[in-house]
Amino acid sequence: MARLFFNPFSGRFFTIVRRRKRRKAPVGADVERLRAQAKAQLPPRLAELAALHGFTYSGVRIKNNVSNWGSCSVRGNINLNLRLVTLPSELQDYVMLHELCHLRQMNHGAKFHALLESVCPDHRQREKELRCYRIK
Repeated sequence: MARLFFNPFSGRFFTIVRRRKRRKAPVGADVERLRAQAKAQLPPRLAELAALHGFTYSGVRIKNNVSNWGSCSVRGNINLNLRLVTLPSELQDYVMLHELCHLRQMNHGAKFHALLESVCPDHRQREKELRCYRIK
């Protein structure tokens, strides 16, 4: 529970909130099978999409995330969720193209969306479809 405190120097009230415990993704034989499948399928497809659209990236990692399908670092590394292999191929491509676009625009601003539109014209429909899937 958050408590209210007073800072006499600034004359303002503030709260201290405890962080939630981080959710941990389950690990087991099923996850390891998915990881092996993802490592075999996703990096070659990412390389294919990058070459097709003129992107370069530093590396790719397959992760067992519980909150996102993919991410991109400022160093050019792309992280993909191993559960991407459970999605239809057009949604897999959308996630990978989304992360590749972040290599040039590290935000979700107008320039990012224009770039995403140029490489994936139906990205809005794919984003809507992706929301129907949950990361378990």
